[in-house]
Amino acid sequence: MVNESRAYRNRWKYLCAGLTSVMLVLGLTPMSWARDDLQVWNTIELSKRLGPHWEVFFLPEIRIRDDAGEFFYHEYRQGVRYKPSKHWQLGLNYLFVRNESSGKPLEEHTGELDLTPKTTLGPLEVSLRGRLALRTIQGSTGEQEWQFRVMPKVAYPTQFVGHKLIPYAADDLYYDYTRDAWNQNRVFLGLAIPMGKALGAETTVDVYYMLQSQLGKRHDWSSSHVLGTKLSVRF
Repeated sequence: MVNESRAYRNRWKYLCAGLTSVMLVLGLTPMSWARDDLQVWNTIELSKRLGPHWEVFFLPEIRIRDDAGEFFYHEYRQGVRYKPSKHWQLGLNYLFVRNESSGKPLEEHTGELDLTPKTTLGPLEVSLRGRLALRTIQGSTGEQEWQFRVMPKVAYPTQFVGHKLIPYAADDLYYDYTRDAWNQNRVFLGLAIPMGKALGAETTVDVYYMLQSQLGKRHDWSSSHVLGTKLSVRF
């Protein structure tokens, strides 16, 4: 019992040291971002296994913009995932969004279908999530819009002072069928830190930097720098 308690304290010590280092490095870079928006996104994911192949989840997220000074966006994604094997995952989600970025609150209701093949290439874990979404945005035209997203991701599980760390890179590409254009790109660099199991739940902390590029109505691109966190708890 004493050894388990000491090991648990050591995990938190390494986590705090890792998070402090990451946020310090990321915190030094906004000085060069004076012309771009700095945003902070915070997410929590709660999931519950239902047998060996199924799980349900709830994933709320809040976003702050204008150099991390204005709360402007929150969303709630919930759904069910089916994992027939370690190489495939299928998801069916519902997403509710409230977005005040334009000054006028817009609410969005979206149904999503995910298909994610996974594999390993040597020490690397590789996945390719495809997502088909039917969006209904209230407060604008109110019309339904089809959207397709594809996100390749590469992760490299490793060990640091006896603790597992998972650095990763990903690129989330958006195709809007209504506009017939690729209209958004999100490039991620992140670090996932599994915290082990306690009280019947597996916990993982994730910190990342993301460069978000969006195509405007005048066909010009704008960029935002995002510092993000995600706490995942699986029962």
